[in-house]
Amino acid sequence: MQKKGLAIGTMVLLWMSGICFLFLFSYMTSPLFPWAYGWDAAFFQLVGSGMTKGYLPYRDFYDMKGPWLFFIEYAGQRLWYGKTGIFILQCASLCTVLFLAQATYWKYFKDRVKSHGSSGINSVVKTNLVSIVSSLAMVLPLYIVLSATMEGGNLTEEWSLPFLFWPMYLSLDFIKSEAKEHKPLYGFVYGTCFGVIALIRITNAVMICAIVLTIMIYLIKDRQWKNLWRNAGAFVLGVAVAFVPPLFYFGYFGEIGSMLACVFVFGFLYGTEGFQIGTGGIYLLVLLFPILIFVLTKQVNKRLWTLVLANAAGMMITLGMGNSTLHDYMLVIPGMMFGVWRLFEAWQSVTECHDEARNEAWDGWSGQKTGKRFGRMGKGMGMALIVAIILCFAYPCYKMAGAGALAYRQFGNDSAYQNVMETVACIPEEERGSVWGYEAPLRWYTIADIMPYHRYCGWQEHYMALSKQIASEIEEMLESCPPEWIVTKKGAAIENAIVREKLQEDYTPAMENGEYRLYQRKS
Repeated sequence: MQKKGLAIGTMVLLWMSGICFLFLFSYMTSPLFPWAYGWDAAFFQLVGSGMTKGYLPYRDFYDMKGPWLFFIEYAGQRLWYGKTGIFILQCASLCTVLFLAQATYWKYFKDRVKSHGSSGINSVVKTNLVSIVSSLAMVLPLYIVLSATMEGGNLTEEWSLPFLFWPMYLSLDFIKSEAKEHKPLYGFVYGTCFGVIALIRITNAVMICAIVLTIMIYLIKDRQWKNLWRNAGAFVLGVAVAFVPPLFYFGYFGEIGSMLACVFVFGFLYGTEGFQIGTGGIYLLVLLFPILIFVLTKQVNKRLWTLVLANAAGMMITLGMGNSTLHDYMLVIPGMMFGVWRLFEAWQSVTECHDEARNEAWDGWSGQKTGKRFGRMGKGMGMALIVAIILCFAYPCYKMAGAGALAYRQFGNDSAYQNVMETVACIPEEERGSVWGYEAPLRWYTIADIMPYHRYCGWQEHYMALSKQIASEIEEMLESCPPEWIVTKKGAAIENAIVREKLQEDYTPAMENGEYRLYQRKS
């Protein structure tokens, strides 16, 4: 009963810390920042609000993100129109991640060596306090990396995290215990989570691929052919279950082709433009953190090694593909947690047990003994662990401070909102259904609560460079049924010759402010 109460109390504290974290760092959706809107985040919110008005993703909003993302945005708008509903779902998502992280730590990495101390009231209080503090410390690296990589919140990587941590938790039943057989039910869960992430953004599913590969390798190694095929069938069934709702939904509206073309065909073009490490490249050190910890703490579980190495290799490939940006590096968090959990497991094997038991445990682990608590690891190893932690987390801590400073500057700053409303005021209400944003921040639509005139409502220059079909559709629209109004970002580089010509010949500048330029059709 006492342990259950401690677990519940600890979990409540973790959830409270997560919600407080989102209030500050998810400033694009947080109620504390009513004037702050993002770019991708604002577009996703726009699609969700459009779905409440009868608009459809892919038919009315062109983007390569998967339908499950837009279903989440739609649910947020139904829950509470605007940013608040999305924020509530974010809180639920992060609390789920924290629960799974805590459950994984307690089940697979905590209390490897049992304490033999006294059972007095002071000892109980001390033990409970240490347990709570260690649980909070365990999620601190998660907060450090998440703070900057979430870039204001409501991005695909954030929504993918619960569907990555759930398979991680289940897979350790096979991996950590080195069991002979794997439960097919778990394979079904992996497939379902993979299917959901594939229909959010498929490159986010690297950890699940690493889990499946690891399990497959060891089932083949142990010649568990029957169990292997059962798990394979369960995985495929799980994927099918995840695909059924979107296929049914878009099939009802006759838009399955549009959905598949956007998500998989155009998504492939967008994601394979080249190989380069993006602006968050130093976060790759966080990806290597579990490998460093495994080496320093002499991790001997070969299955854990296989999983961590497979995930690291997969992440290196996907993070280098195409248009890698800072928020993509949020996906290093699941793999990073194996290093965090292992570090805490090794540390408590030294510090949480009775002197004699502690010495015996450490003898079997490193063969070193010293008189001091931290010194039991040996001075060299202790310093190596400190260096590894500083090396991997110095830059994320620096970025966390920058994200906090950015959030502070957003507080009370309504300039983005006012710039949008100034342009909206120039457009007659009866013509607000004929406004097209070209290379303009997509928060313009979200703040104005105006639905786009054309499904290619943002990133047009980039999209036209990737697809001649998109370029021809935009050019045809400007020729046959042009919008009454076009809003662009002030100083936007209009590289497409036809769009530039149309703006010069058929439109006249109506107004300009610090962020936008508004054009009105001459006729």
